[in-house]
Amino acid sequence: MKKLTVILAVLGIFLFMNSCQKDELSSPAQQQESAAQFTELSESLGLDVYGIAKELAATAGWPLEAGQADGEVETRGIGVHNYYRQVIADDIAHYWFTVRIGSGPYSRIGIHRVVKEWAPNRPINTSKALFFQHGDAKDFVGMMLPGLNSPSTPRDFGMAAYLAKNDVDVWGIDQAWNLVPDEVTDYSFMADWGLDKQQKDLRRAIGIARLARYLTGSPNDRMILAGYSSGVATGFAALNAETQIGQGQRNIKGFVPIDFTIKTDDPGMNAFFIAEYNRTKALLDNGEYQDFVPFRLPAQLGQSDPDGESPYFPGFTNMQVVFFFGVQPIYGEPHSHFLAGVWENGTPVGLQFLTMEQWFDFMKASPLYEPSLFIYDYSVMVSEIVDSPFDDHFADITVPILNLGAYGGFGYLSEYAFSLIGSTDVTHHIIQLLPDDQGLYDFGHIDIFIASNAEELAWAPLLEWVSTH
Repeated sequence: MKKLTVILAVLGIFLFMNSCQKDELSSPAQQQESAAQFTELSESLGLDVYGIAKELAATAGWPLEAGQADGEVETRGIGVHNYYRQVIADDIAHYWFTVRIGSGPYSRIGIHRVVKEWAPNRPINTSKALFFQHGDAKDFVGMMLPGLNSPSTPRDFGMAAYLAKNDVDVWGIDQAWNLVPDEVTDYSFMADWGLDKQQKDLRRAIGIARLARYLTGSPNDRMILAGYSSGVATGFAALNAETQIGQGQRNIKGFVPIDFTIKTDDPGMNAFFIAEYNRTKALLDNGEYQDFVPFRLPAQLGQSDPDGESPYFPGFTNMQVVFFFGVQPIYGEPHSHFLAGVWENGTPVGLQFLTMEQWFDFMKASPLYEPSLFIYDYSVMVSEIVDSPFDDHFADITVPILNLGAYGGFGYLSEYAFSLIGSTDVTHHIIQLLPDDQGLYDFGHIDIFIASNAEELAWAPLLEWVSTH
C-alpha cells in the first residue's frame, strides 16, 4: 500500500509539472492567437495544413492537447488517405501517411514520422525535432530507414531510428513522384513538377508536421530542416521563399544541407551541371517530362544476370553497372562517388562499409522515374547557365546551418555556396578518413546514410548540432 502511495505521489508531481509547463500553451488567449496564425499559414501555403494536422493526429490516434479538440475531426477522406504504423525497435514507431494536396490523380505526398513512444500511439513530447527532405532516386524510408528495405540489414538501422532513440522527433516527406504507380505510361502530368512545386510541397509538409506536434503537446516551434543531395536545392529554395513572407508564416528555424553544392566555383562540377541542364532541357523540349532513374532495374539484373550485357549501358555487364554506380567518380569531380570501394589494380572488387547485398537492396528500393523539370531547375540553380528564380534571396537566409558532407562525395566543394548565404551561424562538418590524394577511396555520398560506421561519423555529429539548436 505504501509503495502504491509513493507511485501515485510521484505520478501526481509529474502530471503537475507537465501541466505547469503547458499552462501558457493551453491558455485560451494563446490558443486563439495560435489558431489565427495557423489559419494564416494555411492560406499562405494554399492548403488547409491546420485541418490536415488534426486529421493526421486523429488517424494515428495521437491524443490532442487539452483545448485543441474543437469539434469533430474527420479521420479519412479530407486530406489523409493511406496510413500505417510499425514498431521498428522497442519504443520507436514509424508512422506513414499519404496526404492529398490537390485535385490531380497523383497530387499527393507522403508524410513520415519516426518517434519514441511512452505507450503505443503515444509519442513523447520533445523540443528536439527534425524534418527530412530526400534527394534524387529515393524516398524517406530509402534514406532514413534503409533497414526496412533490406533483409540483410537490422530493422532499426538508419539515421531516423538513431535520432528517435535519442529523443528527436523525426519527420519527413515523400515527394509526389515517389508515389506514382509503376504502370503509369503517360507522364504529361509531370510537365510542371519542378523545383517550385517541390519546395511548396516541402513547406506544406513541414507546416503539417509542426502543427501536428503542437496539437499533441510539443512546443509550438519551427522545425530544423535537413535536405540530402538534390534535397539541399529543395531546402534552399524553401528558405529562399520563406524570406519573402512574414515571420508567423515561416516554419524552418535551422537547416542541415547534407552533401551537395547549390553553387560552385569548380570548373568540373560546373560542367557536370551544365551537361545535366542540356540533357534535361532536351527531354523537356521533346515532351519527355519523366527522367529514368537507373537504379532499380540495373540492380535487379545485377543480381539475376551479373555477367550479361547491360541493356541500359551497352559495353558493360550488369554487375559492372552496379559497381559503377557504387564506387566510380560522379558529378564531374575526380573523386566524388556514392560508396567507398575496395580496389585492386585500379578495379573495384568490393565495398568498404556495407555488403553487396545491402547495396542491391538500396538500389532496388527506388522509383522508376522522377520529373525532368526538377533536375533541370536545380541544374540551373547550381550552374547559373540561365537565371534561376529560386536563389534571388539567398543573402536574406539567416537561419543556423550545419553543412554535413563527405570528402568522397561533394566534400569541401560544398563550402563555396555559403559565401552567398546570409547566415552567420554556419558549421562545416566534412567527413574525411584518408589523405587528400586518396579521395576516390574515402567515405562517400551515400555512405552517410547506409555505411556501417555512419552512426559514429555522420549521425552523432548531426544529433549534437540538433540538440544545441
